Amino acid sequence: MTRSIITISAIAMALLTGCKDASQTIVEQPLYVSTTSVHAPVISQYRTFKGLVVPAEQTPIAFRREGEVQHVLVKAGDLVKKGQMIAKLDESKERQAVNDAQAQYTLAIRQLQRGEELHARQMISKAELDELTANKQLAEANFHYATNQLNYTRLFAPFAGKVSDVFKQRFERVAIGEPVLNLYQNDKVYVRIELSDNVLAMVNPNSQNMSYKPLATFSGVEQTYPLDYLEHTSEPNEQTQTYQMYLTMAQPESEILPGTSVSVSVDMVKAGIASIDGYNIPMTALQAGNRDGEFFVWKLKGDIVTKVPVTIDQVNGEGAIVSSGVAQGDVLVNSNLRKLREGKHVDVVEKDQ
Repeated sequence: MTRSIITISAIAMALLTGCKDASQTIVEQPLYVSTTSVHAPVISQYRTFKGLVVPAEQTPIAFRREGEVQHVLVKAGDLVKKGQMIAKLDESKERQAVNDAQAQYTLAIRQLQRGEELHARQMISKAELDELTANKQLAEANFHYATNQLNYTRLFAPFAGKVSDVFKQRFERVAIGEPVLNLYQNDKVYVRIELSDNVLAMVNPNSQNMSYKPLATFSGVEQTYPLDYLEHTSEPNEQTQTYQMYLTMAQPESEILPGTSVSVSVDMVKAGIASIDGYNIPMTALQAGNRDGEFFVWKLKGDIVTKVPVTIDQVNGEGAIVSSGVAQGDVLVNSNLRKLREGKHVDVVEKDQ
């Protein structure tokens, strides 16, 4: 009996000890990291932006009614004059409708003329004359409507330019407003370049510095040309997260075609744009994302880290120049990046000032 009591006591003590061990809090091991500070921005007076020639005022041209394409009178690369017919729909039904409406209109005019003579001799009432007048007006409206529908089967160039694309061919059906071709103004050259947010923030279209003309060098063309500012987008590109600026010039004698690559040289001081390229940070502070060209840094505030996306403009011997995502004075973690998590507490063992 005594032995049984001792055995039960031993089992109870073991169970209590096990519960105590399970209830103990697991202490998280500290994560030691080194950090680096973001110093003054990288500054240069002259910058070159890569760009592309795009069609000037490119406009999709479409019919105002649906139907079957009978003729497309132009092809890509053709020059057209303002008012020139460039496409035509099958108009057999519309022409028949015009003939019917014209016959009804002619009949209504003659009936009204006879009615006016009879009313003058008091052979018909004023109400009957009013009915003949209304019939004539209705027939006239139907005739004009049918004529417009016939005109809508023909497509005319709204301005002089060059055809860039043709989307429809003969016997294809087209819906109302569906583009048949694209037309652009070939007497102008539009150049599109990409700008980071910190450069675009310094662009003021109302500034006197906007009279400055950067120089463009086109692929395959020896001569350089001055460009005028046209406009820029207010929303970033979804993929590149950069803003698009458009510059323009008159078309030279030797035509520069859309799709031509171009280098735009800018004196940032004369242009009145802050000459900040970005901030130089070591490669060890960068963490690649899941997509190509996607990079992050880990900013340290107090002892807590935060993951921030950045844009890399270029890589040099000292690291990478980051144009967005960091600012002077930021403290970045540059070790054990893969062990970091959003909001994690870390201990700093080495600081690079």
